[in-house]
Amino acid sequence: MAEEEIIILEESEDEDFTAPKKEKEKLKLNLDKKKKLIIIGSSVFAFLLIIIVIIIISTSSSQEPMVSDINTSQIVDKLNKKNNFGQFSPSHLENMIKKANLLYEGGNKEEALKVYKRISTFNESISYYNIGVAKLKEKNFKEALESFKKAIDNEEQRCVSAINAAVCALQLGQTELFKYYIDLAFTYLPRESNAPLYSYYVGLINYYKNYYYESLAALQHTSSKHYNYEQNYIASKILSSIDLNNQAVNTLEKKAKSDDALTLGLLYARLGEFKVAKNYLIKAHGNTDKPLHVKAALALVYNKLGELESSAGIMNELYSKYEENATKVYPIKTTLKDSLFDVNIAQNEFDKELFFNDKKTYSLLFYFAPFKVFNAKQTIDYIRKGSMNVFIDEIGPALSYLKSSSTMSKVNISISSGIKKALNHHTEQANQIFLKMIDTYPKHSILHYNLALSYAQMADFGRAYKHFKKSYHLDNNNYLAGAFAIMCGDLIKEDITKLKEDIKSSMTNDHNLEETNLFMSLVHLTENNQLSLTRWLEHDKAKTPLNLIFDTIIAQKTFNEKEYRQKATILKSILPKDIMANIINFNVKHKKNDIKKYAKAIQIDFRKLDLDYDSFYYGPRLVQNSYVRLLQIGGLLHHERNRLIKKMQLEKTDQAAIMQTLAYLSIYTHNFEEAYVLYNKLIDDLNKSDSATIFLAAVASIGAEHTQNAVALLELSKLINPKNLEARYGLGLLYQEIANWEGSTIQYMRVGNSDFKSKYFSFKVTR
Repeated sequence: MAEEEIIILEESEDEDFTAPKKEKEKLKLNLDKKKKLIIIGSSVFAFLLIIIVIIIISTSSSQEPMVSDINTSQIVDKLNKKNNFGQFSPSHLENMIKKANLLYEGGNKEEALKVYKRISTFNESISYYNIGVAKLKEKNFKEALESFKKAIDNEEQRCVSAINAAVCALQLGQTELFKYYIDLAFTYLPRESNAPLYSYYVGLINYYKNYYYESLAALQHTSSKHYNYEQNYIASKILSSIDLNNQAVNTLEKKAKSDDALTLGLLYARLGEFKVAKNYLIKAHGNTDKPLHVKAALALVYNKLGELESSAGIMNELYSKYEENATKVYPIKTTLKDSLFDVNIAQNEFDKELFFNDKKTYSLLFYFAPFKVFNAKQTIDYIRKGSMNVFIDEIGPALSYLKSSSTMSKVNISISSGIKKALNHHTEQANQIFLKMIDTYPKHSILHYNLALSYAQMADFGRAYKHFKKSYHLDNNNYLAGAFAIMCGDLIKEDITKLKEDIKSSMTNDHNLEETNLFMSLVHLTENNQLSLTRWLEHDKAKTPLNLIFDTIIAQKTFNEKEYRQKATILKSILPKDIMANIINFNVKHKKNDIKKYAKAIQIDFRKLDLDYDSFYYGPRLVQNSYVRLLQIGGLLHHERNRLIKKMQLEKTDQAAIMQTLAYLSIYTHNFEEAYVLYNKLIDDLNKSDSATIFLAAVASIGAEHTQNAVALLELSKLINPKNLEARYGLGLLYQEIANWEGSTIQYMRVGNSDFKSKYFSFKVTR
């Protein structure tokens, strides 16, 4: 009965795996869909041909034998020997029908259909009802309908005859006649109140009349042990259509068969249980007459699991075999993830440890890392921001490649102007200063380090890797640049094996370094060497922001709750107005609360804190991402957006930076068109051409349904930064949406089987 089981599944194919429809009116199934759901394929028997049980009841009071107990070959021989059906009584003929039904169930469908055909040509000693059944199994719906009409007129099994007549009308495309017979079946239904299959009749009739809850009630309270599988199957289908997917799975799994694997695979996919879905779909592949559907569904599940290379492989296989038909099975629509702008979903998905995944861990280190100078006193005098001198680091009195003190002074003043911008959180302006200086001093290690650090704070890890690596190669004693190069290389999936070996070797051979030191510990962080990290945590050291945040990270990773709280508290005490220091301290205090209490604490704490908002308005991407995420969980985004709009209206010094922040915030507040306009202004009028800005413009374009613009922007974003996996993934989805499988699979292959999970993009099946 594989055909019906697969067809029943198809209603859930219209849904996004992660976002099924919830509106009740959308649950109504049109008659065309019902036609596919119940009587289609070669196995019409499974749902509506209830007559088998009726015949059994009328001819025998004993329990029906299992199909596996029947010698179907023997039945075929006996039936083929009967050439003159007229010699038998109607009861004997009904027994033959019963045996033919067993042939059908046992898989010998060809012989069974021959018998049905011979029975249907017999004289009127056999009932019109049974003739209708035989014709129905032959798929001769016109003659079957006529037989069921006569059966109703002769008062033969009127309720079930009317149901089967409705099925025939549905198959013949006669909608009004279908409605007539379903209503007629409903009229005769009270006469069947004592019938063993009464619950099945009630369930089927209400299902066809679109009374899904009434149908479900009947199917879940069966009046007979017969047809439990079929009743469970329809009940499962209804449950899935009203978004009760867990119950749908549980109901179907009660008596699931091997050829239910596709159904269960898609149901588990809707639940977001993609690993379980994958196992069922792999199992279904060898047990289905719809391999295209199974493979296409499996490709989407691999997509959700971040196994993009596997997904692309299946897509190429399907397209080469089925061509255009492969693109029509499960067409998709690219969407933004609901967690971007739905507070409840965002809260459900929120991980209080999000500040300590690899990307955030490295970004925290980049945020609190010092910019480097030659003469700290000269720099501080120039910047005149003594409270922030903890963010600068004196490299030494001189470097060999500086030929004169005048050159040193000139470079240091230029570096100081960039650092001044950075310490005031105008990160992109600092980046531009360092970038221009590189043209004049291309072999200056400190300039490359500072430029790389500004890129890292802008989340452009590809360029940061390039300049950290350059800085280290220009000065092999600049171990901080080396350690940060390893981290950036790790983030962009670069092969850093040789670089890491070189840096570790240099540090090992440097006798001026203590055995336990910051730089080697930072490298060991990338290797998750907890023994080394613990030694550094216990080591006496200066209370600089970098040391404190590194200690906080180590304490969190090694589950040292006492040190975790202590270091986070000290960090906040030396930087009381810093947003990131306050976020980390807040998270330490409230991470054990449930999400609702956590959100309420955000509302209370962050409305009364005296914070330096410049880092949010102009500064590193880490601050924007973390603060927006926190405000979203706390339901404060719209409040902050209103304040930001007023701030932008008065802004004169760095309008581009504050415009970027407002555009980013507008995505999360569902103001996609506004974000789209702002990003286009940044790109077209203010010449912002970095990969991150262009990528976010593409995100806004998808939200605002400017799909063609999104494709162009994503192409440009990944051209600027080939390591931008988000851009490649979004581009792959958009190409798949327009059935450009070649373009789509190229992008997926570049992402690979990396367990990639997009922060921004999702998809739904539109079929």
